Amino acid sequence: MLCFLSLGIVSGCDEKTNELSTAASLLKPCPGFEETGKPPVVYGAQCGELGVKENPQDAQSAEIKIAILRLPAISPVAQADPLFLIQGGPGGSSIEMANQLHGFFADIRKNRDLIFIDQRGTGKSNPLHCEKMSPLDANLPDAVQLEKQLDIMRACVDKYKSSLPFYTTWHAVQDIDAVRTALGYQKINLWGVSYGTRVALEYSRQFGDNTRSIILDGVAPTEIALGKYSARDMLAALTAVSKECMAQDECAAQYGNPLEKAEIVYSRLRAAEEAGEPIQVTYRHPRHQQEATQRLTPRAFSLLMFMALYTRDMTVLLPEMISHAEQENYQLLAALLSLASDQAYKMNIAEAMHFSVICNEDWPLISASDRATTPPFFGFNPIEDKAAICAMWPAAELPADYWEPIRSTVPALLLSGKYDPVTPQVWANSVANTLPNATALVAEGGNHGVSTEGCMPQIIAQFIERASMEGVNRDCVAQIKTLPLVLGANQTASVSSSSVKVSSSAKNISSSSAQASSSATVMEGAQP
Repeated sequence: MLCFLSLGIVSGCDEKTNELSTAASLLKPCPGFEETGKPPVVYGAQCGELGVKENPQDAQSAEIKIAILRLPAISPVAQADPLFLIQGGPGGSSIEMANQLHGFFADIRKNRDLIFIDQRGTGKSNPLHCEKMSPLDANLPDAVQLEKQLDIMRACVDKYKSSLPFYTTWHAVQDIDAVRTALGYQKINLWGVSYGTRVALEYSRQFGDNTRSIILDGVAPTEIALGKYSARDMLAALTAVSKECMAQDECAAQYGNPLEKAEIVYSRLRAAEEAGEPIQVTYRHPRHQQEATQRLTPRAFSLLMFMALYTRDMTVLLPEMISHAEQENYQLLAALLSLASDQAYKMNIAEAMHFSVICNEDWPLISASDRATTPPFFGFNPIEDKAAICAMWPAAELPADYWEPIRSTVPALLLSGKYDPVTPQVWANSVANTLPNATALVAEGGNHGVSTEGCMPQIIAQFIERASMEGVNRDCVAQIKTLPLVLGANQTASVSSSSVKVSSSAKNISSSSAQASSSATVMEGAQP
């Protein structure tokens, strides 16, 4: 170390030494296989936690721990500005998505640390979990399921009541900046997906001087209420898939108009429920091949279509599933419902944190007129689903200007998928209007979350390297095309009267898509 050469270099060395010292005291090697039964995300991964006040305005408030995972840069001389990665939901764990994401962001990690923080109330950061619905509850009538969900949420409010007002985005970004300070970083880059984009945006508003760049994948800003436009956006996404099917000769020949057929299926299921003669299907569960019975409710059908629109792999199954159901062959529909229900039960979504965000940040923007005039998506009304829960939820105090559009000169890359049912391109366009240094890209074949599709990881890496899109070739985005909506013989889901063998694409129900499934309390996804 040549720290004696000049005052400027001494200062720089002191800062770097302090950074290393602070990080060393906060972060340790992550537990290995012998402790957890699983290897760390990558060799050299570092884990730690930072104590913060649950109520930042009260010096006597209880302390909670914010969990941190750092994947150090490969280069021994890393860039000074790391990438912080923020999960969606709300209520998802950023640390848990590290296993899925770190490989896609390998180019960034060559020269920059990757920092995953579990937002307060999620993952390992004082998680606010509620009781979960059982997969068996999927066989209950819709009204009974909804009432059971409300009972669960009432108990959850009683459990966490005094804490809930402090689990909002506004509070969470202060934790992120506390971690930045503790780790010794001057400026940071932020990547967020779905609800995580709101966190990144709010951080850039509160801590603009500490923000080098932001990448927003599936933009969900504060001024556009989650749920308010969901039914409209879901229908637009399904309509786009239906049009694409009719534009593909083979899909049109085999499946016709999926949207029209979906309306027929929904009407039939609703009529059966109203007549007290619900449709029951006996099938073999695609995971364990045991015979099972599935009650097909109109709500379950609506939610399954919504869920399938989250990912490219699931979207390709929609025309086939809908067409078979229209012909009263419900085997594939039942199989996909069972997979979705199983996955939703296993999800690590912090439901109480989820509704602390939704009920304090989104629900205030939904008027009585919105509730009265917003048409549902095949009977599923995201607004009404929230009404009873938000009526019982403790209120948080947020700044009066919290819902104002964020105006910032921070370089921003905004990503959208054409078939996204929850955060479509129109939201990114709205945000770009007040971010003069923003570039918006649309993946024509993408759904909800496109950072890992095609060349997007390379574009993100180049954007972060430059903190600008200048000189970055984006032509490759056009190659992220819609997948064929008729699966090949080696991919298709084979359906018979006695069993269903669902392809690997059907099993690829990610955490974000499962948030839209029959898991009761989380309807709007996260969002990774």
